[in-house]
Order: sequence, then structure tokens, then C-alpha cells
Amino acid sequence: MWALLEPAGLQNHAAQLAWLTPGTLACVWMAGDREGTAGMSVYLSVLRPRSSSWSSPRLISQDPIRSEQNPLLFIAEGQLRLIHTAQHCRRPSDPAEPDRPFSMQWTASLRVQSRAPRGRRWCPAADLIDQPAFCRHQPHRRPDGRWLLPIYRCLEQGQAFGSDLSEVLLLEPDGRFSGTVVPVPESTGRVHGSIVASADGASLLQFFRSRLADRIYCSRSTADGLCWSAPQPTSLPNNNSSIQALRLASGRLAMIFNRCSEETEPAAPERWGQARWGCPRWPLTVALSNDDGHSWPWMRDIDCGEGFCGEANRLCNTNAAYPTIVEGQPGELHIAYSWGDRFAIRYLCLSEQAILGVQEPA
Repeated sequence: MWALLEPAGLQNHAAQLAWLTPGTLACVWMAGDREGTAGMSVYLSVLRPRSSSWSSPRLISQDPIRSEQNPLLFIAEGQLRLIHTAQHCRRPSDPAEPDRPFSMQWTASLRVQSRAPRGRRWCPAADLIDQPAFCRHQPHRRPDGRWLLPIYRCLEQGQAFGSDLSEVLLLEPDGRFSGTVVPVPESTGRVHGSIVASADGASLLQFFRSRLADRIYCSRSTADGLCWSAPQPTSLPNNNSSIQALRLASGRLAMIFNRCSEETEPAAPERWGQARWGCPRWPLTVALSNDDGHSWPWMRDIDCGEGFCGEANRLCNTNAAYPTIVEGQPGELHIAYSWGDRFAIRYLCLSEQAILGVQEPA
């Protein structure tokens, strides 16, 4: 099954899926004229049980003079929590300044607001922490009920996000910030952390987008998430675009990403500065691993753009980027991503068996 969610602006980007109830799936994303401009806001759409379509998008963020981006949803102690960024912005007509990145992501606050899962009224938004930061993926819940929220710091220096680095915030069971910030060592250029438990539950894995457009990277931690290793390259390519990992009910690890990079081998260590851009954001691929990401024997491309082939035609394919993936019933994969150069959010539902290549019974 698939659908295009109703566009809420000229650009529709950075979707995240979350279950509100066992049968009600929510999608949040940012929409507006352009990333980084005022009026880029967070919208919510819902797919209810037995419904054949997603609801019309509803504006849920609260600051029209900032650019509100990268939303995520999770339920903490019976309350639906929305976290997103809210940055100062330039006007669309403002030119980029020499030797200074156009984006003002280093000014972003992490905003949080909450409501009942079945409610409509959100509490006033407040800053989650005092320092500027960016987020992309939902927090991982520890066995003690606390949460590990992966964040990254966008720094003004470094040219186009090249100096970004990752950290993890420890949140209380109700989603409030505990005061603990955990650094990810040697994580410059490794961002958009996605945290999953290891197959045996004894440790944690955190997978990252790479600003070098070379490989997806992985860091490891003990189960409490308070001490992370330096990220190391995996065998999966990355094009300096968002990825997401998910532990499935089967025990397998799923990764959704763009199967593309600028390197055929992991990049050699180099001095950081300028991030790499320009690599295509297609095809969009789901890969499965049964050994915690050491190997990925199953892959399926779920969106290849328009299918144009060859280097001369690579820009003819529209982007399929910033994916999110959740599991419903065991083996039922729900996916959303930016489609058609951010024209809309595309939703897709397919089975784990379809990735494995196993024919399902009629």
C-alpha cells in the first residue's frame, strides 16, 4: 500500500512516523516555502484504524517567526511529546555571505510540547535545553524508563555543517531533560544518530549519517547509553543524507537509507571543514541484517526516482530522501519519506518478507 500525504507547503520534508495507539499511525513533518525560512512549520497527519486515507495535515508547532524543522514524536508516561527545532532565519531574498554558510542552524533551539495521545490541544512549547542543538530521530527508551535522545550540534564554523558533532541527551521517564549530556567521541561530521538495542539487549548501537558522503557509521555503547565509542564506517553507503535504523520483532536489524555515496571505500581520515554535497538522494533502500549490522545480505530498492540510468542522467531522478520506518504487526513495515524533490510526503507499507524475497501466501 502507498499514499501521498496532502502537501502542507511548497516544501514537505523530514517526516517521522509514530504510533499514537496500537492502530493509529501519526506522521509529522516540516512544511513551508523553504527550509530555513520563517513559516517553515510542523504539521501532523493521522492514519486511523479502518481508514482508507490520511487525515488533512494540521499545523501543530507554535512559532511563526522561526523556521521549525526536524520534528519527532514519542509517548512518555501517557503523554504525546513533540520535539522539533526552531531556528532564527533569514529572508528568502537574503544572499549567502562569502565564507559563511547560508543556514542558521547553529541558532536552533530544541522545542518540546505535549498533549494526550487522543487529544487535540497542545501545551505551550518550551525549550528542552538551554543550548542550541538539532535533532532528527526519536529517543530510545531504556529498561529503567528513561530516554536517550540523539542530538547534534550545528556549528557556525566549518562551512555547510562540516563541523557538526553528535551527543546524546538523557531524558527522564516523562521526557524532561535530566541534565545529563553524553558526548559521542570523534563524531565530527557524523550526525542524525539513530539508536537501537543490540540483538542480545546487552548494548546499544547508534548509526549516523556522514557529512563526507561516504558510509553510514556506527557507534556502540553499554545498555545505559552513557559511554559511546568513536563511530566507525559500516559497509552501507551514505550520501550525506538522513538514515534510520529499526530493530524488528523478528530480531533482524532494518536500515532505510539512500544506496548511494561519493566513495567506493570508506574515506581516509582527513581534516574537517567542508561537508560533501551533490550526491543523489536515490535509490531509497531497505536493508536487513541478522548480525547487528556487520553484514546486510538482504536489500530492496523501494524508490528509484524516475529510473533514469547513467552518470549523465543522474539529476533527472527526483529525490527520495529523509526516510522514517516503524513496525506495526510483526513483519509489517511502515515507511514515509520526502518524495518528488519535497513536493509531498510519500507513505508506503510493505512486509519484511518482501525485503527477504520470500513469496507470501495468496
